[in-house]
Amino acid sequence: MAAAAAQLRTLLGSGRVVYGLNTGCGPLCDRAIPPDEGAQFQLNLLRSHASGLGAPLPAPVVRATMALRAYSLAQGRSAVRPVVVETLIAMLNADLVPVVPEMGSVGASGDLVELAHIARALTGEGTVSYQGRHQPAAAAFRAAGLRPVVPEGREALALMNGTACETAQAVLTLLGAERVLAAAEVAAALVIEVFGGNPESFDPRVHAARAHPGQLETAARLRRLLEGSARLRDATSRGGPERGRTEPVQEAYTLRCVPQVLGAVRDALAYVRSVLTIETNAVTDNPVFFPEDDAVLHAGNFHGQPVAFAADHLKLALAEIALFSERRLARLLDPATNGGLPPFLIRDRIGIRSGLMGLQYCASSTVAENQVLATPASLASVPTNANNQDVVGMGTVAARQARRLLDNTRRVVAIELLAAAEAIDLVGPEGLSPATRAAHAAIRDLVAPLLEDRALGDDVERLVSGLDAVVAAATTATAR
Repeated sequence: MAAAAAQLRTLLGSGRVVYGLNTGCGPLCDRAIPPDEGAQFQLNLLRSHASGLGAPLPAPVVRATMALRAYSLAQGRSAVRPVVVETLIAMLNADLVPVVPEMGSVGASGDLVELAHIARALTGEGTVSYQGRHQPAAAAFRAAGLRPVVPEGREALALMNGTACETAQAVLTLLGAERVLAAAEVAAALVIEVFGGNPESFDPRVHAARAHPGQLETAARLRRLLEGSARLRDATSRGGPERGRTEPVQEAYTLRCVPQVLGAVRDALAYVRSVLTIETNAVTDNPVFFPEDDAVLHAGNFHGQPVAFAADHLKLALAEIALFSERRLARLLDPATNGGLPPFLIRDRIGIRSGLMGLQYCASSTVAENQVLATPASLASVPTNANNQDVVGMGTVAARQARRLLDNTRRVVAIELLAAAEAIDLVGPEGLSPATRAAHAAIRDLVAPLLEDRALGDDVERLVSGLDAVVAAATTATAR
């Protein structure tokens, strides 16, 4: 960092044109910035771009954004002084979090609007959250014993450039998606137990014959979750022509094709992880400084298209988890498909009571909303910036939608888990595998049986908060 900052100081006196140092930004790059107005130019850049709209981003997203931007700058390719990164880190350690509206950038020159709010706070302007309340950044800096940064050179632009905000949102959402996928696999195992599924569907030979990595892993996980079950029934126990077959030899796709569907989700998430791993370690600035070669290269590493594609893949994966979960829920609640269970899993006084009827509406409407949110944002380029940014990635839009999709999908999976627990109560827990028995018990620790009709929203939210506990209970039981 020090070497690149020294290179920039040399450039200031050389007369060489360097974007964002001695030129205006965007389509104003043909306008020269006099040396004596450089500091004002940098502050004006922050103030003009810190114009975000809407609700504030969650604090974990802002903190992750700050960490990612600090790491990119710390690689010494942006010609910022070490004090810039040190101050970002000090803010993180003090839990001094800029208030950043969630709407603004198009993900082309990175996340200019969101990062401008963070950079402006670094200079002691704008609003931050500190010690439990929103307050002026300057006051929070004083209270925390920190000194704001006075931008030099091109430091304001360096703080604003890059994909840190969309990447931070995508990374946090990916981590949540990986956890909700594990919960969806547990939910599927519980429903398979309810219906006494055919273990042939999870035979390793079947999946080795196709060999998609995610399919292999999900099939193996289902085998572990169902190991020791006395409820599964193979094809030989399902009757035949000579005995007047009474049960189908194979189940519907929501039970039989769990490895193929959730395995495809696993593969999609693996792709997203690979892209985001590269991006979190990347230099996403422009220009890029190479003091070892005395080079300054103008290019487009700030463009968010890789993250936009990854976020859209993430959206599709989350929407598929919820859709698949809702379809099994529908099978559990419909007396035409639930194998003799009561409609809507109503324990008694059917008609007087409605059971899970109302909760199913919530799952259906949420899945419908997911289908709208999952529409690719990365193809919705709207040229901007006086047509300088003539093709944009919209990764910030995709990442914001992915956050909403994750919340929605958690709720749908929680509803399926609640319904599966009710169904197991009705068929009896006898014969469950150790893992599904443990998962059922963990659900019951969070949600009481539905002995009388009640409003179930709070139950679902408790299950959403407890998804990891349900997965952990099942996973621990498989290891015994």
